[in-house]
Amino acid sequence: MKKKTLITVTAAMLLSALLLSLAGCGGKTAAANPGDGAGSSGQGGSSEAEAVPGRQDGERFESVIIMEGMEETVKYEHIRNDSLGFEMDYDYELFERQSGSDRERFVSRYDDPNDPENYLEVSRIPRDAETAAAAVSAVLSLDYEISRDDSFPLERSGSCIRIDASAEKGGLNMPEHLRAVYIIPAADGCRVAAAHYSIESAEGFGRRFRCFMDTFSVIAGSGETRITADRAVSAIMRYCMLGNPDLAGIVGSGDYPAYWELSSVGENEIVVLFRSYTGAENRYYIDPVSGQTYVTERVPGIIDEERRTEESLNAWDYLF
Repeated sequence: MKKKTLITVTAAMLLSALLLSLAGCGGKTAAANPGDGAGSSGQGGSSEAEAVPGRQDGERFESVIIMEGMEETVKYEHIRNDSLGFEMDYDYELFERQSGSDRERFVSRYDDPNDPENYLEVSRIPRDAETAAAAVSAVLSLDYEISRDDSFPLERSGSCIRIDASAEKGGLNMPEHLRAVYIIPAADGCRVAAAHYSIESAEGFGRRFRCFMDTFSVIAGSGETRITADRAVSAIMRYCMLGNPDLAGIVGSGDYPAYWELSSVGENEIVVLFRSYTGAENRYYIDPVSGQTYVTERVPGIIDEERRTEESLNAWDYLF
């Protein structure tokens, strides 16, 4: 089984799900498009909708949130995901729920569901919160000036780590997309809740995501958490970019035949090939459960046989 990844990538494209509003629930009342509004990140107001333990997955109800000092009735659906280990309420009229074995995604109904711009994504990472936060910070820092709050309060989850990216590298310009991520400690690792939305949508989508997060509760995760094949490729792409910050520009230029490719997928191992612009071939052998990864190298005409290197990593550190 092989799958070649498009070579026209940038560091920003490698961030699969990273954005949560800097704002509180006191945002702008939604009109035709709830994403309309200025890029303010100030807090104000509060959500009266709290995830209630005991609600069933899919249970629907109405609640009231405060948006710009005005009450707005919201139609919520309760999410209880025993596999990923979380409960949350979301606005089912404005967002579509996309469920997968390794993550839940809540996508604006105004977006292309296959290529969304505004969404919230939740995953379960079997790494401690500090390790996950360090990885998120490293990736975001490629393109952004970031800020980090190690004791940001959520109404039902308590203190978590929040990392925000609201300015381009150098701090001179506002980025097209705002990025932030909440890392919530858990007994079995952490939960990572990340949102992505445009600067124009900060008053609408951004603040609604913030309200969702105040209903977020951690529960015990069940079953085995595994890295999927597609996410394995994403993890190795991020890892390579961090190791060589110039790589995105080199690969994205199209001047060199460089690419990432899913080489093979098995029950106990996923192999990702990175064909470098230098001609070297590195294969990353990933344990989909533990995330432990070792690396081999082959350079046609110089090293014709695949050889294991001393390089190693944990793929979980590059998934969020």
